[in-house]
Amino acid sequence: MSIAVGASPQRRQHFIEIQNNRVKIPTTLLYDVKTRWNSTLNMLERSVRLREFTKDWLQTYVEFTPLGSTPEKWRLIEYILEVLQPIRFWTLRMSKHVASPFIECFKCIKISLIIWKCKFRSQNGRGCNGRLIFVRA
Repeated sequence: MSIAVGASPQRRQHFIEIQNNRVKIPTTLLYDVKTRWNSTLNMLERSVRLREFTKDWLQTYVEFTPLGSTPEKWRLIEYILEVLQPIRFWTLRMSKHVASPFIECFKCIKISLIIWKCKFRSQNGRGCNGRLIFVRA
């Protein structure tokens, strides 16, 4: 979707005009850059924030309707964000520490997985004991 919006100056401008008088600072969608840390997360966060404007934009550019997201896809994106946000937090935190980054990283990932497991279990009606069990393959 971000490529479709940003591919021409007219489409990009129309996307910004849709936001006028509705947000303080209009902005565009972000691209995913494979060589940049947290790029996918930033792109998805921005797309969620601009989803109502994306719907409005698609009403004008109907040829891009297949690129639009359904409610199920938005729920999946929000789920992916829940998984990626702790990883970004710990990536940024790790980049500031010099001593023992591996141990710090392992603790961070374990805590994030426990939080994710508890959220997942509570959504499915099961309780969470706060422990993370690793299963060997």
